[in-house]
Amino acid sequence: MKNNFILLELNHRNEIRADVNMTIKSLDITKIEHINVKIDTGCPYTSIPVKKLGISSEKAWLMKQADCSDPSIRKEISFGVNDSKEKRESDKEKFRTGNYMELQSVTFEHKDLEIDFEGICLQKDSVKISYDRSGNILIGMDLLSQMDIHIGRSRILGKTVFLACPYDNMNSAYLQALNKHFDLQDASFEQLKNKSVYT
Repeated sequence: MKNNFILLELNHRNEIRADVNMTIKSLDITKIEHINVKIDTGCPYTSIPVKKLGISSEKAWLMKQADCSDPSIRKEISFGVNDSKEKRESDKEKFRTGNYMELQSVTFEHKDLEIDFEGICLQKDSVKISYDRSGNILIGMDLLSQMDIHIGRSRILGKTVFLACPYDNMNSAYLQALNKHFDLQDASFEQLKNKSVYT
């Protein structure tokens, strides 16, 4: 049965996670099912380490090599919070000179991302791909901003929950869930849609 909204509970590590189905058309990655992702409201952009999709290190290396030699694929450099000033400067120099294969901090922009939360499908024209990293798949604000989102303590479950619905798919089941979990009786389709810059 397909859902009319997304309802996720905060886990014991204070994370909001979900198992989703995923497609990245420009990489010919289709029908990836039940992949665990982390909802990250502090992350501006959705980020996908391909190894988390079950792709081997060897295949990821070949995919990276192909992207490095393709001038049509946009490349960016990003750093971790613990990266030293020396590492940042070294990586910037490698990026400037096009030595992308030597960089673990480089990401590649790919097209046509679809993420399916058991019936709630979010789409994005582009997504940042990493071939070297093995951390979490992060669902960032570029996708989350397509939805009305409420995070708070559920009156029903007694736990902190993430309740969301795409602006272009507002429905009575979602409004009823808002009321049940958060006692938001005054919510309406028009009020919620008007909050979005995407409608």
